[in-house]
Amino acid sequence: MTHVLAQRQRTDRSFERLYRHHVLDVYRYALVVLHSPEDAEDVTQTTFLNAYRAYKDGERPRSVLNWLIAIAHKICRRRFRHSGESLEDHADEAVPDDEGPTMADIGRALGRLRFNERAALVMREVEGRSYGEIAEILALPAGEIETLIFRARRTLREELEGALTCHQAERAISLRFDGRLDRAGRRALRRHLRECPDCAGLARSQRAQRSALRSLADVRLPSSLESFPAPATP
Repeated sequence: MTHVLAQRQRTDRSFERLYRHHVLDVYRYALVVLHSPEDAEDVTQTTFLNAYRAYKDGERPRSVLNWLIAIAHKICRRRFRHSGESLEDHADEAVPDDEGPTMADIGRALGRLRFNERAALVMREVEGRSYGEIAEILALPAGEIETLIFRARRTLREELEGALTCHQAERAISLRFDGRLDRAGRRALRRHLRECPDCAGLARSQRAQRSALRSLADVRLPSSLESFPAPATP
């Protein structure tokens, strides 16, 4: 076995260990940021392909995970910019309790954050990274990271507090049909229906049902009943 081949095999084995140790971290980051399992899988594969090329060329980062997340972040950002629209949540909805937000609620709220705000918040809250680590990954001053996370937390809170849950939207749809939904409620409902296909479908179904019920009132009088048949005089 030549020295070059032996060295390449050692590199491959070393990178394979690196991959097994960190692949879940990279996938989880991409999934939370992009909200799409398919996109997260693609980003993870691309991240490790790019990392392998650099690793093969001799790059040995001080913090492997920070290095990988930085690569993944750049790929996620390119996907976000090229999408041209807000990211949709594709996670299954889970209800932790009757009052708290669901994963779908969180996903929609995260989708309204600016990309770097979302990324910084995910790194801080989901991955538990320090401000210094986030600054290194995003290539931003540490002071800007503090501002990003503050804004992200504030926007997320405002979105969740002002957003309707699906249960609330169902009730709002009924109130709207009765003309009893106020202006703020109508705005909140329109916003929810734009972002929730299930509730938008429910609204269409309710509208069709209402139209069908109203059609019951559109009954033509049989000609035999158009005039009163006076009883014959004995």
